[in-house]
Amino acid sequence: MRYSLSLFSIVFLLISFSCNNVKSEYYLAKVNDEFLYFDDVIYNIPKSIKDTNLFVEMYVEKWVREKVLLNQALINIDEDSKDIEDMVLDYKNSLLIYKYQQELINQNFDTTVIHDDILSYYNEYINEFKLNQDIFKGRFIIIDKNAPNIKDLLIMFKSNNDDEIDDLIGYCMQYALEYYVNDTTWNYFNLVKQKLPNNIFPEKIFLSKRKYDIIEDKTYLYLLFLKDFKIKGTISPFSVEKEKIKSLLINNNKIDYLNMIVEDLINNGKSVNKIKIY
Repeated sequence: MRYSLSLFSIVFLLISFSCNNVKSEYYLAKVNDEFLYFDDVIYNIPKSIKDTNLFVEMYVEKWVREKVLLNQALINIDEDSKDIEDMVLDYKNSLLIYKYQQELINQNFDTTVIHDDILSYYNEYINEFKLNQDIFKGRFIIIDKNAPNIKDLLIMFKSNNDDEIDDLIGYCMQYALEYYVNDTTWNYFNLVKQKLPNNIFPEKIFLSKRKYDIIEDKTYLYLLFLKDFKIKGTISPFSVEKEKIKSLLINNNKIDYLNMIVEDLINNGKSVNKIKIY
């Protein structure tokens, strides 16, 4: 005997059937002579799902839509036609080739790219590496104006002494609303711009010759140190582009590697007369 269920019962059944490992004969939907059984949903439901009812509702809707469209397609299109067979065969062949290539890459492909190759590529195509936004090296802190020892903070903020930098980080962890003090790496200036008060024009700060700026509003102090900067449209530094170039070179090497495999297979086939081109 089969029963259709309301979503009200779904959570209870999910728990009971999954815990007892019982085969369910309940169904949730029907299109013509096909049924969507409760077990189908249990099998596909993600473990991390938060809203079970919503998932089941969407799953049922998707299943019904697919079955309705498929039934209409079977009525109007000959599934045994040569066009369909060719398309299925092409897809199957493409899938098999892709899976084989992935296995080759996972098992044998070396993803190592030496630093000199990355740098050589950067230098060769340096004019193509243009910044699409401003970047800077520096420090940025947002602190409540009533925080303790503000004078000490200002001294530490300008220091290059390692011990004082450690003290600065410790202070910021306790009192800062937000902070960034690693001035050795490039960052997008937009990260700072969106944090500043609305009545401040960040472009003037960015292009000024001052290294240090202290901006304030009614509640906060904004401390900004620009160690170095580059504006939009200029050449992007190598350190910014390094990982992108590395990924590009790895992808190029993958293509070369797979082409080499194909060439070896063809040459081996020709050598034993399994491949002939007329």
